[in-house]
Amino acid sequence: MQDSLQNSNYPLGDWANYHGHCFYCDGKEEPEVYVKNAIQSGMKVLGISSHAPVGFDTDWNMKEEKLPEYLDELSGLKQKYRNDIKLLTSMEVDYIPGETGPAHQRVVNSNLDYIVGSVHFVDAYKDGNHFSIDDSTEDFEKGLNQIFGGDIQKLVKRYFELQNEMLVKEPPHILGHMDKIRMHNRNRFFFNEKDDWYLDEVRGTMKLAAEKGVVVEINTKYFERANFSFPSRDHFKWMAEEKIPVTLNSDAHHPDKLLSGFKEILQMVEESGISELWHYHGNGQTFAPKKFNRNTIKW
Repeated sequence: MQDSLQNSNYPLGDWANYHGHCFYCDGKEEPEVYVKNAIQSGMKVLGISSHAPVGFDTDWNMKEEKLPEYLDELSGLKQKYRNDIKLLTSMEVDYIPGETGPAHQRVVNSNLDYIVGSVHFVDAYKDGNHFSIDDSTEDFEKGLNQIFGGDIQKLVKRYFELQNEMLVKEPPHILGHMDKIRMHNRNRFFFNEKDDWYLDEVRGTMKLAAEKGVVVEINTKYFERANFSFPSRDHFKWMAEEKIPVTLNSDAHHPDKLLSGFKEILQMVEESGISELWHYHGNGQTFAPKKFNRNTIKW
């Protein structure tokens, strides 16, 4: 394992990852496999953030009945590997008004180290089934047409409206893949990401996150396969100028992807003028800025 990591494109160094999954949701392996890989790749901190349960069946959210087992297992792994890595317990929590979010009692009762808050579901069909913007492009078009009358601006603005509502009412610690709705543009042109109306939505959301003390993740999950990051690299220089608090996460679903895309994105981030990444601190200040260069965090 160590040899394969050293021969890969992974930047070995004291990195951290706060957004990642395991087999309690749609991840591929048991949590311990991710912990071992993180240690072998020299990571300083690993947060496991399985998709939190929601009140309906999905292909990726953790089942409600599995939550106690998930929390117990991570607690045991924290103790087992306490001398090797700082392991943190988290969940990626969907925000669905009136149904679930970072302030939901199941989340509060879980006593997590931190929370990743994300929007995947944007309103619902007439039959009550929730519309996910994270499914196939075909399903995305179906929701666009049936719920939003084919008006892409209406759909996109509703997506960002939900994120803004979460930031105001139930702010998480980290805002997950905040412009993920653009993912379908790689398969079909839905909207121009340089249009003023769209830039206003993206940047207004990041500004609100900063005002609420929420860290915006730069999500590298799609970089290797689609040359994508969330938010788009087009915003990195603006983020540096506006002093948006950011951290780097891979949204890993496979243990070999814990640092996927880091090497390339780190160079872009550094060259954009961003000089600090926000990392877990604890002691009443959950995340705090730390200087970095493309080789390591200055812990």
